Amino acid sequence: MSALDLLKQRLADATLQSAARTWAANRSIDEHIQALHSHLKDGASEHVPKDLQEEAVKRFWTSKQLQNLREARLVSFGITLPVGPQRVRVIEDQERFSALLNGVDEYLLTPKRYRRCYQGLLAGYFTYDTLRSDSSAAGKENWNELRKYLSNRAHKVVDVSTNPGWVDVLHEHQSLLSEDPCGRYGALLLDDKKCEIDGLREGLSISDTSWFTHRLFLAQIVAATKRDDVEFQSVLYRLLGLLTDNEIVRDEGLALVLNRYADIQSAPLAIPLRDSAVNWWGNPWLPSNSMRWGRASVPARALVTEWLKLEFIEAFFTLLADERIGDTRRPDFWKRYVHAIESIHFALGAHAQSSRDFVELRKKMEGVSVPLLDPIRSNNAFIMQMGQVAIVEFGGHSNACYGYDARRTLPFDVTKPVVMPVNANNSLKHDNHIHMFKLSHKNGILGWATWEEMFEATLKKNFNIVPKARAVQTLTRTSQARPVSQPAAPTPAHAAGDDRTQQLAAWNNMQYTGWALRKFAERFGLAIEDLSGRNGNLWVRTDESDAGVNAILRRWDFRYKPGKGWW
Repeated sequence: MSALDLLKQRLADATLQSAARTWAANRSIDEHIQALHSHLKDGASEHVPKDLQEEAVKRFWTSKQLQNLREARLVSFGITLPVGPQRVRVIEDQERFSALLNGVDEYLLTPKRYRRCYQGLLAGYFTYDTLRSDSSAAGKENWNELRKYLSNRAHKVVDVSTNPGWVDVLHEHQSLLSEDPCGRYGALLLDDKKCEIDGLREGLSISDTSWFTHRLFLAQIVAATKRDDVEFQSVLYRLLGLLTDNEIVRDEGLALVLNRYADIQSAPLAIPLRDSAVNWWGNPWLPSNSMRWGRASVPARALVTEWLKLEFIEAFFTLLADERIGDTRRPDFWKRYVHAIESIHFALGAHAQSSRDFVELRKKMEGVSVPLLDPIRSNNAFIMQMGQVAIVEFGGHSNACYGYDARRTLPFDVTKPVVMPVNANNSLKHDNHIHMFKLSHKNGILGWATWEEMFEATLKKNFNIVPKARAVQTLTRTSQARPVSQPAAPTPAHAAGDDRTQQLAAWNNMQYTGWALRKFAERFGLAIEDLSGRNGNLWVRTDESDAGVNAILRRWDFRYKPGKGWW
């Protein structure tokens, strides 16, 4: 190629590059202009500074008059803005609220002007939360009137020529102005279909702090309660997570979940549901908690009551009693009577009263525990009221079980500290009480092969109390829920697995201590080898085949070494 040809080629390339840059710049400008047009069409230009709103609301508060469209628009946007020394809102004052709506109605015949005010009122509708504790009765009433006002006049913001994007979104989602503004979206969120909801929130500028966001969570729960039993159980843990993060709708949402769960035939034990209910509302059978439990149905309250009693039985004999390694006979026996137990009290010795290991357990025992004054700090007792009999079991396995006829005056008062010496004042042990029995946990006595048969016969003969054989199954995150239409009695292996799950659950809130580790090892038949005195490690000699045991050891910062165990 000659020098002249090379020069021509370079000039041509430069021309093409210049043209390309010009085209790119023009395209960028066009796209920017288009974005601005879209921005304006969507109504984003309607942002109104708070200081201007506040000034206009103060003027309106005094005059109760809207001087012009600008004032009407500013006050509409400031309807929920607290002003003055009393921090009062227009929406919470009946006279001024009515004056505002009447003043805004002056622009009804001109949609382009009217919707400038309507958009402000719509923003106030999504901002004012009637569920908040600081919302007034007048505010709640006016908010409902505002909802009806906006619904009745939604068509008045439509212009025959052009409309901003938010008007299109509003008319596509007019159910937002109904008595059930979120019902349409609950099933969508439950199924992770968020596009439609994201679009309406962006189009109407609904913030994360709006009541709409909280009510969306509740709508998901309502939608879930309408699913069949299997589907409902599959999303249960997810629903509890929603309620944990949304205190405003927690009570209403928990009631919906509990009442729906109680409708499931032979509902399996759901430990997180039980714990959430007890943590938020307290013990369901205590009169002091009756108001908080007022939203729950009778079956739901009975279900959680049974679950909590089962937990208390398990917790006492697992954590507070001195059972032999692998011996679950006492808790297994009393679990069969959980349906008959009307109330439970714990008598806690000095160790259980003060140990950090039992912080969470003591919290659940609030209102049903009493100090046990005994020189042996580890002693504890378990008192069960079953109809006409009060049963007292002690932590020490060698102690007999005492029973007292509850139709008579009991020889002890659980509202005061109790003691253990026989026949002492307010003692749990009395052998001279005329209406009592004392049974030993020994086999082959008084003609009975096992102590369980002797206990069962005594309760039936003297008090007409009989056990239930039904085992309570446990719902887990990975378990496949069984349809109600196909009931199946659990096999003994299942029952044993359920009991073991409950036993492991009792350790979930335990903090690690040497004592806790020893009790844990005794309960589950694990060997401990402490080599720390020889500059070695503390070992739990077991493999990693038991997922439940693994979880507890990991939470206590143990690590697994193949072939050796956990250290």
